[in-house]
Amino acid sequence: MKKYARSHLYDKLHRGSVLVCIGLTLYGSVLLADHFYKYFKYVRPQIEATKAAAEKELLAEGSFDKILKD
Repeated sequence: MKKYARSHLYDKLHRGSVLVCIGLTLYGSVLLADHFYKYFKYVRPQIEATKAAAEKELLAEGSFDKILKD
């Protein structure tokens, strides 16, 4: 093999590995963006609603109306 052919082969292998790395980065970015979207769209509001319901229940337990009724 000539020196030119060997370096040409190495250049092609390097270019291929760089393209694979770029593809994996883009794919990972899409997966991460999807995860954040689902978290902020579905999970976070559900957590906040649960916290609000628990806080409302705690406030209802110690409400002034219950103290007067007893």
